[in-house]
Order: sequence, then structure tokens, then C-alpha cells
Amino acid sequence: MNDGDMTWPQRLKRALLKARSRFRERRAWRKRHRHVFALHPEYARPCPRPLEGRHLKLWRQLDRRSSSDTLRVCFHISGRADAETVPEEVFAADIEPALNRHDACLFLEDKTAHNHWFDDGLFPAVRLYRIGGVLYGQDYRPLRADEVDRYVEKLDFPLVLKPARGTAGGRGVRFVATAGELRDAMAGQPDFVVQEKIEPCGFFRRFNDYGLNTVRVCTYRSVATEEIHVLNCALRIGREGRLDNLKQGGLVRYIHPDGTLNRYALDIYGGKYTRHPDSGIDLTAPETVPAFGELKRVAKDLAGQVHLARLVSLDMCLDSRGRWRGVEINLEHQTIRFAQYAGAPFFGPFTGEVISYCRSNPRWKW
Repeated sequence: MNDGDMTWPQRLKRALLKARSRFRERRAWRKRHRHVFALHPEYARPCPRPLEGRHLKLWRQLDRRSSSDTLRVCFHISGRADAETVPEEVFAADIEPALNRHDACLFLEDKTAHNHWFDDGLFPAVRLYRIGGVLYGQDYRPLRADEVDRYVEKLDFPLVLKPARGTAGGRGVRFVATAGELRDAMAGQPDFVVQEKIEPCGFFRRFNDYGLNTVRVCTYRSVATEEIHVLNCALRIGREGRLDNLKQGGLVRYIHPDGTLNRYALDIYGGKYTRHPDSGIDLTAPETVPAFGELKRVAKDLAGQVHLARLVSLDMCLDSRGRWRGVEINLEHQTIRFAQYAGAPFFGPFTGEVISYCRSNPRWKW
């Protein structure tokens, strides 16, 4: 709807939405960047003036108060940066809400839907569900109270219990080795899935032998052609006997477009590692992700089944049989720094069309 077609209450509501959304994101990212700069004062230094000027001119098409904080962090970590480096507050306030504007697609973040919606075997097999407080077997048949114990005793362990939603940072994920452990883990839990424990490929397992070391694949459905593209990929590595999530102390290692791994990894606040702090693996050694072309093919096919969302971030793993599997689907609060901290603008050649679309089709959330 154009401004000229709006009533004044509609224009007022739109202005308030815009102001509130931007204020919230600017405040959140200022706080994060202050913390990054406190840990790494060198990241706060200005970039070359012409670069900062081009960057601000480009992104102030979307937000007149866009800052250079993201650009500076990315430039000083990677030693290179581009005016197209997306300010993180602009992505959160202006871009993601506009590209993923239909809330109807968000049900696909719910792990109870994955085996219904996607091809058999793409996501981990689910042995037990709790949906709306009701327990279901793997065939989606509701279990009576007197059936639950017998059903649980017959399961093959080990298994993984995950909340149906809201597992960012690995929150709520539990590994269970026995029926007794599973019953304890289920007690008081809201909706969840109990999944098979995937045996990972040895290439990834050697980085951290706990859980999965997953690849984050960011995909984009073009607003110009409707074609799905893989924007960038990054390997997420666990440490200290924890999952690969950055909030649990994990590391991230960018994957170049040809499948080679970047020669350093980063923690959540941009600290650089050239060796894995636990295993001692040399992260500067040239390595190529196995079956990388197949990963991109599977990811594009999976993202193509997520209708109404233009930006989809997938967590994928390569299992011990050499098959790429889906682990999680992320449609909200997606991160863009994995690529940008390696000096690669998040949208790459699609930056111009994304800016144009978001200017013409804005959307803000309360």
C-alpha cells in the first residue's frame, strides 16, 4: 500500500512501527558492538574514509541513521570488507522482516512438522512427539497413558530430545542413553521431539566429538527471478564437550564458494582462532568440505519447499553414510555475521535487488 492510499491512522501506525523497530534493533546492536569493541578495541578503528562513505550512502537508503560498526568489525577481522557489508541493525529491522513477511511459514521451524512436510529421511527420524501436550508415537498415533512406559522401553537408544521450537543456542537439547533418562528428560517439558542420534561423518567429527558439527547454509529466493540461491555457508564447531552453537562457546569457520574452509575460526564476539582450542587441529591448513556440491543441491531443494520465505538459514550435517541431512530451519532472527566476518557481504551480487525490494515493500514488527 502506497502512502497516498493510506488513511492518517494507517500512516501513523506505519510510522510508529518503523520507529519502534529501528530503535529496538539499533539499541540491541549498539550494545553488542560495544561489547565486541571492549574485548577487541582494534575493531573499533575507522575503515578507510572512502569505504565508509560508500557504505553509509548505500545503506542509508534503508535507514538514515545506519552506522559503520558492522563494517568496522568485519574489516578488522578479515582484513577486507566491502561497502555492501550489511549493517546488522538494518538487516534485523528492515531486511529480514521484508523478505520473510508471511508469518504463516513459521510453522516450519517447528520440529514436529519436519517429517510430515519434507522428504523421508532428510531430517532425523522422530521416535516420540509431544504436540499440544499430547504424546504421539513415531506414526503420529496418540499414546494412552498406560502405553507410554511400554513404548519408551522398546525404543533404541541413544536418542536426542529437543524442544519443538526455540532451540537457539542449543537450549533444551538433551542426549538420553536409557529409558529412565528419557522419562526424566520428558518430565515437565512442553512440546518436543525425541529423535534418532545421527552418527556424523568423520571429517566433521574430528573437530569436536560431541553432538554434531553442522554447516549453516543461508539461502535466498530472488525477488527478481524466484530462483533459489545459496548465499554462503559456514561450519559450526563445538568445543569443551558442548554443542556447536556460538552461545555455548562454539566456533564458526566460513566456507568459501569453492568449498574450501577459511583459515581461521571465530567465537561469538569475533575472537580469532588458528587452532581448535581443545583438539589442537590446525585451522590454517587448506581443507575442502566433502560433498560440497551435493550440500548446495540438497539445501536449495529443501529451501524450495519452504514457501513464503525468501531467506532461509539451514543447519545441515553430513552423516556417517555420506548423506547430507537437515537439522534445523531458521526463519527468524537469522545471523549474517558468519560470512561477513570473513569479508564476504551477506547478499553478494543480490545486494542491489534486496535493497530495492525492501525500500518498496517495507515491513516492521511490533
